[in-house]
Amino acid sequence: MIAGVITAIAVGYVGPVRDYVAQRADLEREQAALRGLVERRDHLASRLRALDQPAVLEARARELGLIRPQERPFLVRGLGPRRPPTSSDGGEPRAGATDPG
Repeated sequence: MIAGVITAIAVGYVGPVRDYVAQRADLEREQAALRGLVERRDHLASRLRALDQPAVLEARARELGLIRPQERPFLVRGLGPRRPPTSSDGGEPRAGATDPG
């Protein structure tokens, strides 16, 4: 009779313990996802703060091809990739030649 009572109590604890362990695993997974989202939020917030700086904002606008109202746009076609000038004896850069960018 005592063995039956002990078995019934043990069986009664199995379900809640299993649920507890499953919830702990879920909690750890959700906390890892939250950490990733917090890192992404912080990264985006820093990018947003950078865009508040006029120089960064202007550089980004230039990348998009925007110009100021008083500026005159020019379109230059047919330019290939820029290479540093070379000497005629082997393709090495000339002395004093600098990389243009």
